[in-house]
Amino acid sequence: MLPIHLDGLSKTYGERPDAAPTVSVDITVRAGEFFTLLGPSGCGKSTLLRMIAGFVSPTDGAIRFGDKDVTRMPAHKRGIGMVFQNYALFPHLSVADNVAYGLKLRRIAGADRRRRVDKALERVGLDGYGERRIDQLSGGQQQRVALARAIVIEPEVLLLDEPLSNLDAKLREETRMQIREVQKAAATTAIYVTHDQAEAMAMSDRIAVLADGRAHQVDTPRRIYNEPATAFVARFIGRSNVVPGVVREVAGATATVRVGDADLIVRRQADAVVGTGQQVEVSLRPEVLRVVGEAEAALHGVVASKEFLGAIAMLEVEIAGATVAVSTPDVDVETGARIGLVVDPRAGWLIPESTIEAA
Repeated sequence: MLPIHLDGLSKTYGERPDAAPTVSVDITVRAGEFFTLLGPSGCGKSTLLRMIAGFVSPTDGAIRFGDKDVTRMPAHKRGIGMVFQNYALFPHLSVADNVAYGLKLRRIAGADRRRRVDKALERVGLDGYGERRIDQLSGGQQQRVALARAIVIEPEVLLLDEPLSNLDAKLREETRMQIREVQKAAATTAIYVTHDQAEAMAMSDRIAVLADGRAHQVDTPRRIYNEPATAFVARFIGRSNVVPGVVREVAGATATVRVGDADLIVRRQADAVVGTGQQVEVSLRPEVLRVVGEAEAALHGVVASKEFLGAIAMLEVEIAGATVAVSTPDVDVETGARIGLVVDPRAGWLIPESTIEAA
């Protein structure tokens, strides 16, 4: 297992000297980690993965696998396994021959090749499928063949470019944990690209949230959800209310912020510079807001919409000119009703960087 260092890595397209880079990052992926590049379309995550793979040459910076600089090394010499979005399987070859393709290129002998192919197919739950044709397999099975082909060469680095995007929702959920289990069993460092927040949160040890070619936050799923570094991260990961406020008091790891007509005690990053009277933004997840009687409420608003989702209802509530989402057990309120809300103590988070420009 190897760590992967992306040292000031950037890619700029175009001839203009003042052209902004498509992507520019400084990230270290730890040895054996399942690391995800997450972001919207056009944020640079696939470009970044292709630079790591050796398919795209960086404009600046370096890529190191452990202590080895692979920045200018050809893709086939980097020791990577790759799973593509469209699987890139050979329809005229059997399952076993597809999996064995990389071993043949490496001139692995017949007996050892068959043993490794059988082991890879067993690892992805396809033992006994070796003689089948690719067109005899479901989409999920084809995805597992592609995964087996990537791990059979025993790569030190496994790269996965949105490998679940062609599967239906139920199959995606079933397959994502299998990919994680295979990566652990193969004892390899993995970098996974997706725009799907649920995939990233469920599978990853750590996530880099990208936007406009930059990493807004690199952290664990739990910290990214509960302690977003920027307003973009707060809005992009799950659903969050990013509301403006004014700092009334700072005390250690908390701050009192005036939001609307209420003073909320919120958590904050300990080393963030925050002063009394400063205008800030606070992240409030929908589940930390509770509907109560107006007399006991900290916040007051009017229900703009209500969506029944079974165990819960999702309300959109207008508060002091802003609309906030509230996730609550189904309550007997209708659109247009005035309601009160309280915030779970210290459930809010003071966003250290309030805008994308400041990230």
